[in-house]
Amino acid sequence: MKLFLKKHLPTFAFLFLFSAEFTYYLIILQTGIVEYHHSIISEIWMVPFGGMIGIVTSVFLYKERHWLIPFVLFIQLLLSVDYAVANGFELFFLGIISGITAPMLIARLEKMWLVVLSLAISYTYGTYFFDIQAIDRTNIALFLSLVALFASLFSQMGKERQKTAILSFYSMGNIFLWLLLDAALFETLSRDSIMHLWGDANFTWIIIFCHFVGLIVAYIYRNAQQNDALLLGMFAITYLSYASGSQILLSIVYPFVISYYNVIILRKLISLSYTNLAVVSLSLWAASGLGLFIALWHAFVIAWIILFILAIHFLNAKMNKPIFKIPTWIYSIKNMNIQIK
Repeated sequence: MKLFLKKHLPTFAFLFLFSAEFTYYLIILQTGIVEYHHSIISEIWMVPFGGMIGIVTSVFLYKERHWLIPFVLFIQLLLSVDYAVANGFELFFLGIISGITAPMLIARLEKMWLVVLSLAISYTYGTYFFDIQAIDRTNIALFLSLVALFASLFSQMGKERQKTAILSFYSMGNIFLWLLLDAALFETLSRDSIMHLWGDANFTWIIIFCHFVGLIVAYIYRNAQQNDALLLGMFAITYLSYASGSQILLSIVYPFVISYYNVIILRKLISLSYTNLAVVSLSLWAASGLGLFIALWHAFVIAWIILFILAIHFLNAKMNKPIFKIPTWIYSIKNMNIQIK
């Protein structure tokens, strides 16, 4: 028993660390703070700004992560005491902490089963407790911070392995657009009194089950060449479900899509060098922010346009019959790669 714990304790500790922090982002930073401040950008802009600063800072502090992670999680615990009524200064530091920890935790991921299990825990917990009002989520914020802090002491954050993958700017663009489509729909649904899913007891267990199915399918099905086609088809069905007003269909398809593409994205990110991972993380923060703006501006048509462009591009690539000639300088950007040292 002691030998088993000594060998596997760091892995399971990291499992709880990653899932706790991912859940904290979902129901505290992404939804809790935004809901409490009624989506007023002038009151919450310090969170995304702090997040971008945190990501850049993490590049210079990455080698000190073994002590840095527990330290910033302790600060997160203190700030969680009154997270909902936090002032701009406190929100800025919560953003910095998320910006620092997110890429560092992704860099620590090694095996895909760990990714799937962590996301399964996060989606289950986050979905089940989503109906709790933002002002009443303080205990959740404290609990998740305590779990993350305690787990960080045993998760061997200093562990590192060689990264050899290559991610093209074109692939980065695809990841950015998939996340933007997700963020725009989620933020819009969160403010839709008719099509609202999360927090509705009628759909809670359906959403959790479909999250599980999406995670399992993404883990088993690893044909990277078909991922774009599958994502395009699933996002199209999701958007059409929203447009048709079918809550039951949306509650089945959308959680599946979220889980599926998150596994695909993390599979690509965990092999990147830390600097490149930080660059991609910045773009993902930007995509999430743009999704929020689309919802607040009631400009969901922008998301439809992006989906339409992706569909046209995919069909043209498959038929090898472009509708219009793309300038050569765009091809040069498309073929540029981020070389992993």
